[in-house]
Amino acid sequence: MLGVHGERVATKCQVATRSWQRYGIRVLHEIDPALVHHGWDNGLEPVLRVASGDTVAYDLRMAGHGQLVEGDDAERARLDFETLYHLAGPVWVEGARPGDTLRVEVLELTPGPWGWVAVLPDLGLLPDDFPDPWVGTFDLRDGEAIALPGGIRIPIASFLGTLGTHPDEPAQASAFPPHKGGGNVDTRHLTAGSTLWLPVWCEGALFSCGDPHAAQGDGEVCVTAVECDMRATLRLTVEHRSIPGPRFQTPGPLLSAEESRGHFGAMGIHENLHEGARIAVRSAIDWLVQEHGLDAREAYVLCSLAGDLKILEIVDSGVWNVGLTLPLSIFPASQ
Repeated sequence: MLGVHGERVATKCQVATRSWQRYGIRVLHEIDPALVHHGWDNGLEPVLRVASGDTVAYDLRMAGHGQLVEGDDAERARLDFETLYHLAGPVWVEGARPGDTLRVEVLELTPGPWGWVAVLPDLGLLPDDFPDPWVGTFDLRDGEAIALPGGIRIPIASFLGTLGTHPDEPAQASAFPPHKGGGNVDTRHLTAGSTLWLPVWCEGALFSCGDPHAAQGDGEVCVTAVECDMRATLRLTVEHRSIPGPRFQTPGPLLSAEESRGHFGAMGIHENLHEGARIAVRSAIDWLVQEHGLDAREAYVLCSLAGDLKILEIVDSGVWNVGLTLPLSIFPASQ
């Protein structure tokens, strides 16, 4: 078990002195990036014990760490879903008890040099439309945007797909579906400067995080975001109050892309939520193919990385109106 390091390990940590001052960091802990787990298990020994209000620095491994390298395609990648996620933790937060709330402040996020995206058989929103596997890697070294076919550039907006406290029951669970303690919530709004509140279900909270992303749209419709390594700095604080479920607050606008050029939107109207979403995404794919010259798979991936699914209407006689929007600023100005 790792002990409390504090300022004694400041030379080891990659957080600059100005960051300590800016965020009012009192004690900074560092987690060994090799100490990972691949699912939720409340029997795991905590890798770190921290006081409420302490800050933890992570070097988080991408989903699929060691299963593909930059430049790989679907034939070369060897994705193993049993060990796909490399979650860091669990972290025991002193004083956290069932019924409390854990406040997670996302102080800093820095993505690694490259990331990957995949379309996988039988997964995603449109598995019947895209039955063949595809894997692509993307250069993140620009630090500002991700280049896609057709001159499209998606702003890098880093976040962690998984942040959660152990839900207590079941004692062991897959890393993939979200749960009452958060987990794999894939909420792209949890960028640097945001705050997440999580219900505490176990003594010590047993907080874990991982699944770093460089960009994603609301819905992650093709089943992946831009999966990448991430340097993350989080502050963990216990609040002695109860909340009914995870909550968050952003530091600014919900969208990282420039919005002055407007948005494209497609509607999916149906009495079934998922079918409405499929209609909307298929309509957006058709528009991207017809108007921007993408092939269908490229358009599907773009919808996953930059398209936002929205419930536009829910109250009208059991029929849903689901929207998929794309910011026009990601396309070349001539388009």
